[in-house]
Amino acid sequence: MDLWIQPCARCADLYGKSAAEPPHQDLTLNGAGAVKDARVEEHYTCVQCRAVFARILAGPPTRQIWMLLNAGQH
Repeated sequence: MDLWIQPCARCADLYGKSAAEPPHQDLTLNGAGAVKDARVEEHYTCVQCRAVFARILAGPPTRQIWMLLNAGQH
């Protein structure tokens, strides 16, 4: 797979994991989204590789994951 960014090993490992997994030490919280005072997602940027993640905290358990936002297939 050819990515727009090359995630560091920690980001590559976190991608697709359950949102219950805590962020690694190089992720910085950029913001969070809430619905009716319940946090539904968090957005992070890695200070090492600049990967941008959404941590999905609501919905079915199978969709509560770490989603890498700035990578894609060419």
